[in-house]
Amino acid sequence: MCGSGKEGEGRTCAVRPGASPSNGAAVNKLGPSNAACSSPFSLCLQIERALSVFVVNNWNKKPRCRQSKEGNKCMAGVKQMQSSIMSSAKGQRLTRSEEKLLRQEEERKRLEEEEIRLAAERVERERLEKLRLEEEERARIAAADKARKELELPELYQILERNRLTIQKVHKSQREMKKWQRYMRCDGTPDPTIPQEINTFINLSKENPNTDIKTLLEGGRVILQLLDELEMVLRDTPPDELPEGISDQYQQTIWDLQELLSNINDKATDILLKKAIDLVDIETGNMQEVVTDENVTLCLWANFNKNPRFKGYAFVNYHLEFELPKPLAMSDIAVRILHTDYDHISCHSHAFNAHQRAFKTKLVAVEIRQDMHEDMEVQGEGEEYQTIEDQKIPEEQKVNEEQKTSEEQQTLESKPLPDEEIKPIRLTRSRSAISSGSREEMELRSRSSSRERVVEDVDAKLPSIELVSEKVSYETIDMSIVDFNQYTPLGGVYYFDILKLPPQPKFVKGWRIVQLKDTGLMSAPYPPESNKEDSPTPDEKEGESRNAPPAGITLKLPSKALFFEQPKPARWDQTGNQWKTDGIHSITFEPEEQILSFKMDTFNIFTLIQRYYVNMPFQSWILKPVAENEAILTVHAAFTKVEIRMKDLCQLCPVPVEDNLSHLRGKWMTASTLIVSMINAGLNIFPRTNSENYVKINEKNKMVTQNTYMEMALVSSAIAFRSSNWNMSTEPDEILLQACESLTGEMIPEDDWSLYMLRPERCHKLKMKESSEELSNEIAENTDFYSNLYHMMRGLASDAAKERILNTDHLFLGSVQEILEATKLLTHTVQVN
Repeated sequence: MCGSGKEGEGRTCAVRPGASPSNGAAVNKLGPSNAACSSPFSLCLQIERALSVFVVNNWNKKPRCRQSKEGNKCMAGVKQMQSSIMSSAKGQRLTRSEEKLLRQEEERKRLEEEEIRLAAERVERERLEKLRLEEEERARIAAADKARKELELPELYQILERNRLTIQKVHKSQREMKKWQRYMRCDGTPDPTIPQEINTFINLSKENPNTDIKTLLEGGRVILQLLDELEMVLRDTPPDELPEGISDQYQQTIWDLQELLSNINDKATDILLKKAIDLVDIETGNMQEVVTDENVTLCLWANFNKNPRFKGYAFVNYHLEFELPKPLAMSDIAVRILHTDYDHISCHSHAFNAHQRAFKTKLVAVEIRQDMHEDMEVQGEGEEYQTIEDQKIPEEQKVNEEQKTSEEQQTLESKPLPDEEIKPIRLTRSRSAISSGSREEMELRSRSSSRERVVEDVDAKLPSIELVSEKVSYETIDMSIVDFNQYTPLGGVYYFDILKLPPQPKFVKGWRIVQLKDTGLMSAPYPPESNKEDSPTPDEKEGESRNAPPAGITLKLPSKALFFEQPKPARWDQTGNQWKTDGIHSITFEPEEQILSFKMDTFNIFTLIQRYYVNMPFQSWILKPVAENEAILTVHAAFTKVEIRMKDLCQLCPVPVEDNLSHLRGKWMTASTLIVSMINAGLNIFPRTNSENYVKINEKNKMVTQNTYMEMALVSSAIAFRSSNWNMSTEPDEILLQACESLTGEMIPEDDWSLYMLRPERCHKLKMKESSEELSNEIAENTDFYSNLYHMMRGLASDAAKERILNTDHLFLGSVQEILEATKLLTHTVQVN
């Protein structure tokens, strides 16, 4: 930039670094006007003032960049420009007024630089102070967390241990009381747990010459009661209270009673067929008879008319109809449709047994946890003790044992595990003698150790169940085999048989002549053997045989099971002991009337299967106390709403409109019994361990969810809990749920609910609400951090709620905890868009 003075004076140029002297545009931007400056000094003064203003403004806008390299370069450039301007001005003679202005400008510049420096120092001090306060706050929170954990966690472990021991003691006394009541019953029925009594009962029932149908069916009801009693003993008795081999003995008794019940049904069928001629219907010329019981429906049809145009018969009052293949219309046969409300077929499947054991193990996992740390600590001593004992065994005996062990290992590798070998989960305490002092030390160590390690030990000690289920489910390639991971049988079993008609009585000169054959029921093969042996016709390809006409069946869905979608029929494969869906076709379903029709290639046993996870994932849930030691869990599943009332026992709440579960609703039973009953009835809200492979879930840390269920149960008599849609947006080790104090059992206003964040290290109440638009982890005002959910709820509760929490019944806590652990609400509740 150049300025020209009066005539005779020299010409002075102030050039901005990096710019051309002839660049007039730059001069106009920096100067106060487009005209040339009147004097070199005033021009330099204006440029310097503009540069100072520019530097100060940018310096104040970006205080954090003052110490950067770019900032240093900028200041160096400004100083260089100022020096060049002053050097240009020195070449001219300054007046006194100009010197005064120059000094004032230098003073102003010095004050501005001092102000900038002070502002930078003030900002830096504020930043360091903020960092210090944040560090102190983190240290304070960490110290408070540590202090709370040291105070609260031992108290929580002590409460849980006290509840567990009390529940075990009460359950043990209840089992002893049941044994005494069973002993004092004296109603003529045997005790199924006593081998002598049950064996005598089975043998006398087999030799019973009674031919009265009503008496036989009454005997069947007694057998079902014995089966339920024995299964309840197996389900409710902890593994460590069953001596070695007793559970195998009970299981064998169950199979013997099931076989006896099947023989009774066959005997009733044989009795009716032997006198079928006396039951012939005049209109049809055939025999059709129906015998019903509380648990059995027996429909029989005998072919006496031998009409070649006969197609089938419908038992209208019982919603059963069959279609007879045409080749059988002229045969001496009978058709039996026997429907039993119970299922004694699926238990013979290896896959079904594996899942049943896995489910039962999950129910008693809490009881197994108590032995985990002790079992792990004793392992070293047990091995040492075993080594000493082995030294006392003679060498020959040791060689024999080694040979047996190697043979057993080869057998296990060559074939799948049978039912009786799936028992490594039972924990025993007889491996070594442990003194009372060492037990106390190990208990203290186990309490102070992480609860996550306990659950990991539980999972590590139960590998065989998962391995067996995986072998059964995935080793086979046949896709027609029913996978119990995905499906469950419902509504009992249908025995659809074709039987040979036994010799009928003949009347000769007033005498009734009966040909006696002690062969029992004889099934007629279908398709006939002749069809299988016939050579194919020229129109048929090699390897194909003539297909016999299929047998048709039409039925109404059973009235003691809930079906939420069209069920699939599955037939029983006798050779593989498994349910299969092949050989079944032409399936039709009428949803309004609940009528299912299909055809099978042969007469066979069949059942109806439904997807195991048909009602999952859940949409929402709420656990609400209604009185002291009483709560209701409401689960909004995919197709229905389920309400479970929990006290020391549990019940499925009745509904205003009667449904297929009227035989189950309103009855008080233990939590484990209710879970099994609901699954068998089709109202299944209890996922299995591998549910993530078949249904969408919200994956969470197993240890965090397990702790949450236990702590929710501890405060469930005074605190209501509800699902939160924000739980889907949290990390796997975070759980977000709603909670509110509820002592009256009335409707809770929406504004009373609050959100709580649960983490492994701490828990706290959130400032946000369920209706907030964004997720925020900001802690609520006037609240603090806690080490666990139990102490947080108790710390925020009123005095009345605290009193109720401290006086909660132990059996109520056990029921709530068992139901929560079985439903897995925190992981299987997924918001559906």
